[in-house]
Amino acid sequence: MATFKDQGNAAFKNKDYTAAVELYTKALTETPNEHTILGNRAAALHNMQKYNDALLDAEKCIAIKPDWSKGYQRKAMAQQAMGDLEAACENYSKAVEIDPANVQAKTMNEACEKQQLQQMMGGM
Repeated sequence: MATFKDQGNAAFKNKDYTAAVELYTKALTETPNEHTILGNRAAALHNMQKYNDALLDAEKCIAIKPDWSKGYQRKAMAQQAMGDLEAACENYSKAVEIDPANVQAKTMNEACEKQQLQQMMGGM
């Protein structure tokens, strides 16, 4: 029998983010301090454009497991979507610093820095 987390992962993979959030929430009632579930729910919330909720989950994730790079990546994704490029770039950098093999965080960090530079150049 698949766990709520497994079911949430399957829903996420199928791009059914509403179901994924519901399943991850059920999983968190069983294991409230499971950082990966919080990180996964943050990603699902981000895809639903619920950036503030995604940010809150990412921050909880980081508080539980500050050495997990994906927590910072999820936080940065929410911050970037909300227009806080400076904080987003800092958190992408932190994710890469923690896990240099996190290719997705590296790519997102480069894109964020480029976007931040473009924004600064446009503001001049």
